[in-house]
Amino acid sequence: MNNSQNQLSTAITSLRFPLIFFVIMLHCYSVVYLEGVHPLYFGGIYPFALWLGETGVPGFLFISGYLFFLSKKTYVRKLQARFHSLFIPYILWNALLLTAYLVAYTAGHPQDINGKNMADFNWMDYLRLFWDRGSFDNGNFVPLLCPYWYIRNLLILSLFSPLIFLVVRYLRELFILATAIWWILTPHNAFIPQSILFFSLGAYFSIHDKNPLTLFKRYQTILIGSCILLACADIITHTLFPTIINLQIHRLALIANIPALFILANHFTSQGALSPITSYLSNAAFIVFSIHYPIVVVLRKCSIQYFANANDYLHLLLYFGCIVIATLLSLLFYQLLPNRIKNILSGNRS
Repeated sequence: MNNSQNQLSTAITSLRFPLIFFVIMLHCYSVVYLEGVHPLYFGGIYPFALWLGETGVPGFLFISGYLFFLSKKTYVRKLQARFHSLFIPYILWNALLLTAYLVAYTAGHPQDINGKNMADFNWMDYLRLFWDRGSFDNGNFVPLLCPYWYIRNLLILSLFSPLIFLVVRYLRELFILATAIWWILTPHNAFIPQSILFFSLGAYFSIHDKNPLTLFKRYQTILIGSCILLACADIITHTLFPTIINLQIHRLALIANIPALFILANHFTSQGALSPITSYLSNAAFIVFSIHYPIVVVLRKCSIQYFANANDYLHLLLYFGCIVIATLLSLLFYQLLPNRIKNILSGNRS
């Protein structure tokens, strides 16, 4: 492995936990919304919950696409690897959460999932929990463990990787641009175009034998400048001066965040090997991603329920407090798991 490739590998490893942390910041806002109009609260959390928070999954999709096509394994061998690293954890974590629902239900606590009580579930409803919880939602559907829509979409993209290879190989930048426009113009969450765009963008660099970090560093002044300008535009238009193209500005800002993150990761890791803390957090990232959501749901429901009449300043503190507590509890869960269980639940990442 040459030096530039080694720098890229180190940057990717160092980004794994920060990207998970961004997802936690997003979910500490989005799992339970604060009712009413709270401009100070929303303005204070927007840069963390949405500008950074919504960068997490695109960042992982970019890395996943790059690494998938960087591998020289055959298509069948790659699918076998994803079966162990993605599919098995996907089934296990959703099954664990379903078990928790069933325990609560049998203990006499009614459980509604996507507006339907478990008392009315048939076998098909239980199966759908592993796919879309009973609602396709125009492609923005999620399984029972909501953040795992990313894992599910990644598995689907892996299955269709020969087609992605062909379009990225021969249509090159035209396909990336067309998919970016599709995502930018699609309302709501747009999980499908987002998944295809960032996975294909990462794949572009591998398929055309380009090192993304080398390219990002070559144009780092322009890329960092664009990131800062779009970040300012995104935050200002969402908190102070709304426009009819808020969503489009936001998504352009998310695209600009990807190269900026790689440049920053390289800057902080270029002095030497990864620190023990960074390596530990990278190993913990998958399990933290998997366990944080139910923890966040409980924390946010309690904080909003018990402090319903609090002012915006207190709700800001509660938001950041939930981020810290959810992260620490998720890391504690990872630390307490036996190594054998860690390996199973993380797809042998620990």
